[in-house]
Amino acid sequence: MSTLTVNRSDLTGQELADLLRSRLGPGYNVLPGLRTSRKPLAKPRPATADTVLVGRGSNRLFCAHVTIAHRAGRVELEITPGGLGWETAVNSLRLVRKIRRLLSEMSETPGR
Repeated sequence: MSTLTVNRSDLTGQELADLLRSRLGPGYNVLPGLRTSRKPLAKPRPATADTVLVGRGSNRLFCAHVTIAHRAGRVELEITPGGLGWETAVNSLRLVRKIRRLLSEMSETPGR
């Protein structure tokens, strides 16, 4: 799991989903209210409104989810790769890094 702190205490799951959808582009599925499953080839599972699933294809192998954790005036974004074996490593190296980079850019942009 990768954690990133942003200075917006009012960030919502829908805002996060909209931001990721606009920055990742059409090749990605961005689904608020869902999370990855730790079972091989399992479908995404329901989650809180502050969790967003990001995936490619059927979301069964190549996916990660981002959870908003509210902490004393700031927000921590917890990025968790999906998968159980080799796909966890692939998701950590590719998808989690990409999401983290995009969210880091968002937290550095003035007025956001």
